[in-house]
Amino acid sequence: MVFCSKCGKELPENAYFCPKCGVKTAKGIEVNVSMPYGEMFSEMEKKLEKAFLTASEDLKKAFNQAKEGVKRATHQESIICPSCEEKNATGEKFCYKCGEKLS
Repeated sequence: MVFCSKCGKELPENAYFCPKCGVKTAKGIEVNVSMPYGEMFSEMEKKLEKAFLTASEDLKKAFNQAKEGVKRATHQESIICPSCEEKNATGEKFCYKCGEKLS
């Protein structure tokens, strides 16, 4: 007696596919019978879906990192001059009002 490796149904000795779940049997594998087109496309669909999901997650992560980088680069906080307490733009090295070096 031969049984399906996936669902356990008893199979005819010469079965290439399980009549219950459609999986290729050991006999089908032995004679290298080709898969039905539907099953072949179903496997490709699963692989493509997984690839697109992975790519989507990677793109989302990259987009969020880029967004945070842009936020940091464009965020303008004032630098307070230690001498005259005037607000100066980020990135300035000297106070525009008194000329003191900014830290």
